[in-house]
Amino acid sequence: MTPQKINQIYRLFEGGAMISEIVAKVGTNRETVRQYLLKKYTPEQKRAIVVKNRKWLRGQDSPNWKGGRQITKEGYICLWISKDERVLEHRVVMEQHLGRKLTGAEVVHHINDNNSDNRLSNLELTTYSEDIRRHQLARYKK
Repeated sequence: MTPQKINQIYRLFEGGAMISEIVAKVGTNRETVRQYLLKKYTPEQKRAIVVKNRKWLRGQDSPNWKGGRQITKEGYICLWISKDERVLEHRVVMEQHLGRKLTGAEVVHHINDNNSDNRLSNLELTTYSEDIRRHQLARYKK
């Protein structure tokens, strides 16, 4: 094997390429690549290079992606807006219907008490005190 190909193996490995990618680009086999890597790097060095170059799949690229939706323990559907920001879907539906952002004093009430049913026909805009009053009435009516 030529010194250029050996140096290419090292450059590709240090650049984060997997052994299968190195084999395809250099045109050799896995065992040859492995032997050259063992000559230059200790196992600890190899592990450090692999960890440094690990590319974690995030967001939609991740195999664990579930569409950016999450159901809370209370049954509400949360939408991921960004890495750190989530919003409740029923508030988004009401904001889109009204054409404006909701204020902090406005509460979106689920008429059928199913927190994951975010159809516009099931949502009603109320105040916090009115929402509490309705839930208290429903609780003591039972």
